[in-house]
Amino acid sequence: MRLGWTFGCLVVGVVVAVIVMGSRNACPASSEESRLAIYVHKSARELLLQDGERVLRSFPIVLGTDPKGGKLYRGDGRTPEGTYYIGEKRPNSRFRRFLGISYPNITDAERAVQDKLINDDQWADIFFANLNNTMPPANTSLGGRVGIHGFGGRPEMPIDWTEGCIAVPDGDIDYLYDTVPLGTPVIITN
Repeated sequence: MRLGWTFGCLVVGVVVAVIVMGSRNACPASSEESRLAIYVHKSARELLLQDGERVLRSFPIVLGTDPKGGKLYRGDGRTPEGTYYIGEKRPNSRFRRFLGISYPNITDAERAVQDKLINDDQWADIFFANLNNTMPPANTSLGGRVGIHGFGGRPEMPIDWTEGCIAVPDGDIDYLYDTVPLGTPVIITN
C-alpha cells in the first residue's frame, strides 16, 4: 500500500518527536510532586480523587444526557470513556470552575480516522496535542471542551443533564480545582 505524502511526513514527525522527548515524563505533574489521579465510574455516578491506591475523597457526579458508552462525536450527549489528563483549568466558567480533560485522546482519534470522521491532519493535531500534554483541538466532528465542572448554582438533580461533561456540586469543584494540578490523570470507565 502506498503511503500518502502527508501520512509519510507525519510518521517521520512522530518518530522525531518521540526521540526528542526521550524519557520525559508524559504527565506534567511529576511523581515527586503528586501521585494524584481522578477516577470516574460512570455507572456508579462517582468521582474518586486518589493518591496512589488511597482514596482521598469521593464525589457524586452527573453526566451527559446519554451516559451509556463513550463519546463518539460532537453533540451526542455522551461522556467520554478512556484515559485522559487535566489539560486546562479555568477559574471562572458558566458552571463555576472548569477542569478541562484531554478529550479527544489518541484512541478516540484512531477510531475517528478509521470511521472517516476526521482527516489525517486532524488526527495529527490531536496526536501531537496529547503527546505534548496540551488541550486537543475542539473544532473537529469529535467535539471537545469536555471537562469536570460545577453545577453553576443549579440545584442537585438526580438526572444527567450535561452535554458530555462531568458535573459535581459547586463546593466540590472548588476543592478539586484547588487540589488537582495540570497533568493529573483522569480515568473514565463505565
